Amino acid sequence: MQKIMINQYKRLDVFKCSHKAHFRFENSVSVYHVLEEKKCYPEGCIWFLWKCRLLNKGQSCPKRYQHVGRDCFSCKNYFEEKIQYQPEILLKPEEVKRFHRELEEFEEWLERTVGRWVEFSGKVFSVKPHFKKVIYGKKEILEFPGYLISFKEGYLDRVFFKDSIFVTVSRRTQLNLKFARGDEVEFKARLRTDKGRIVLDRIKQVEFGRKEEAEVWSLSQALVAKNTGKEFDCQPEKCMMCENGSLLDVVEKSGNSSGAKRHLFCLIGMENPDVCVYHLAKKIRDYKKSISSS
Repeated sequence: MQKIMINQYKRLDVFKCSHKAHFRFENSVSVYHVLEEKKCYPEGCIWFLWKCRLLNKGQSCPKRYQHVGRDCFSCKNYFEEKIQYQPEILLKPEEVKRFHRELEEFEEWLERTVGRWVEFSGKVFSVKPHFKKVIYGKKEILEFPGYLISFKEGYLDRVFFKDSIFVTVSRRTQLNLKFARGDEVEFKARLRTDKGRIVLDRIKQVEFGRKEEAEVWSLSQALVAKNTGKEFDCQPEKCMMCENGSLLDVVEKSGNSSGAKRHLFCLIGMENPDVCVYHLAKKIRDYKKSISSS
């Protein structure tokens, strides 16, 4: 019987959290965020809400600040409110046991596989420029290391992975191989994880079972997107599914330590995702093309 596996770390049907940081995601949180990144289940986490006695009463700040920030710590009107959040588990009691069993199996598979070379085959879902923003104090550098190829599913050795898989390739590799949506491909690669995502890199021995003649990102187009794209500190669902929405790795380096987070980067430079009409305009263009060709 064929072995089927999903990414247990990226499941959004297990936990829910009322922390305000998750409001934009309708309070959905991934298993990885809860169990690996925050390690906040079942004990929960402590959050300190910064407050000001003057601003709370509608009075003005002597320093003309409009909100409470780090510069307010020494002010006599500053105080903190301690709040505790605890993730809520959404599964039924009988489903919890199954989840823990499947999670343990998944983590055992990861332990055996991460850092090793695997054989992969699948159908390309999207190919997008991959950008990375590195912050050194007040200085920000937007890097363009290559391209990010996504698959909705695929075979990892003898395991059918029915979940998202990402592949990173260099500019030169994309220039030579021209990966495009719909390509059926197989290759060898090294497997790693990135905040719960399954990522393949250092690909080699690439063979195409089927090569689409779809439009691909050129280097010049990617460089234009790098200079004109817009960064959002949220990840709207419609942008995640859009061909012009790309994840942006943000790395803050301070002294000997560094922190990483992930934003969304609009490759066509839309200022506000709430008023984006890209898909509507695309449907109109496609409709006009179909009429003209008929």
